[in-house]
Formats: sequence, structure tokens, C-alpha cells
Amino acid sequence: MKKILFFLVFLYSFSFAQMKEFPLKNEDFSAFLTNYKTPFYGEISTEKAVIQVQIEKAVKNPAKPEQYIISGYSEVEGNKSVFSGEITFTQRFNVNNQPDEMLVFADFVMKEVGSGEHSGIFTGKLRMQMAKQITQQSRATVTFKGKWKNYSGTLDFEAWWANFVPKDISKVVFK
Repeated sequence: MKKILFFLVFLYSFSFAQMKEFPLKNEDFSAFLTNYKTPFYGEISTEKAVIQVQIEKAVKNPAKPEQYIISGYSEVEGNKSVFSGEITFTQRFNVNNQPDEMLVFADFVMKEVGSGEHSGIFTGKLRMQMAKQITQQSRATVTFKGKWKNYSGTLDFEAWWANFVPKDISKVVFK
């Protein structure tokens, strides 16, 4: 009986894992992630300090094509921190009333180098809206939203950055 139960759990977990495969794993999003070598701007902390994030390198992981290994830097009020991390794409959706557009969602983790009070980890969600047909001339609106927490655990802030200025970041949908 235990063997049958184990086998059924194995089959269920295998089929569930297969359903979650990212459908655009053959596309290359690195130009969107680096924002064509232009920084992203946004806000961090309760005082809404300006944050600048530059992803200098985004390389698709050959073993996991939905994942990109990234590196770059963040800068807030003159404090510049180098980071490395990963972005893992998870979902794709059609855009209502825009049949040629799609939304793509991902999770991100960016770990800053250093151990001072202003070094920590960014975690959160990424949202891109772009044409379904991706070409070399394609552009996308890219928005990151999440948290930054310093390594000592004394600072913990909401943060967002994008390649455009949203009217109200709280109304931008993330999955």
C-alpha cells in the first residue's frame, strides 16, 4: 500500500512540475534586462530615496533557460553597491485588449557585495510588457518591485525600479 501511495505522489509531483515550464524559454531577454545599457530608476525606503539600478550583464543559464545570471550595481544617495544574482522567468500572459502584447513575470534575487550597513539583498518580482513577436528592434517596459534587507537585519525597505515612470506603482500588477 505504501508503494502505491508513493508511486501516486511521484506521478502527481512529476506532472505538476511539467505544467510549470516557462513557455518562452527559447527567447532571449538579456537586452531587456540590461535595459540596453541604460540604468533603471525608482524608489527605496520610507523616504522614497531615488535608487538607480544598472544590470551590466545578463547571461542565460544553459542548464535552466528560464533563468538569467546577472550582475551590476545599485546606487542610493551616493552609496554604490555591486551585486550579482539571478532572475527566473515564471509566467506569460496575454494583455487584455492588446492582442499583439504579452506580460512576462519573473522572480529575482540580487545580492550586494560588502558587509556594511548599506549592503544587503534585493528580492522580489519582475514584470515586462512587450510585443509577442520579439525582434532586435523590440522594446519592453520593465518593472522590478520587492524588498531590500541589509545583511545585519537592521534595515528592511520596499523598493521598485523601472525603465519608465509608473503613475502609481501600487497599481502595477505583479504575479
